[in-house]
Amino acid sequence: MKYVLDASVAARFLLNEELSDKAAKVLEDFLKGEIDVVAPSLVVYEVGNSLWKAVKLGFIEEEEAASALDTFLKLKVWRELKESELLEAIFLSVSSNITYYDAVYMALAKSERAILLTADEELIRKASVIVEAVHLKDY
Repeated sequence: MKYVLDASVAARFLLNEELSDKAAKVLEDFLKGEIDVVAPSLVVYEVGNSLWKAVKLGFIEEEEAASALDTFLKLKVWRELKESELLEAIFLSVSSNITYYDAVYMALAKSERAILLTADEELIRKASVIVEAVHLKDY
């Protein structure tokens, strides 16, 4: 089974948040080769921003953020989107009334014939009309 992970899931690999136990299970299944995961390269920037925010809010230290990002980068789960996927994302964002950022995850899920895995309730509601979408809590 193949999943497209959005930043709301990827950040939970690294930060102790609600549903981090579910994200850990996704990571464990991926590392065991039981599932395949992919994400657009955008996820690296979104995860980095989540780590920055965690440092600014005093949840983790700067060194922990750098270490967590390094760990995530070593997973190599992201890829650059093809031009056709980037163009598809603009149509999806307008038709679904979501940000282009969220539509990029949808476009990748559609292209890869994968399940969009997210912890974003609104994204699930809007994406499920176009692609299969699952909430992290239901993984």
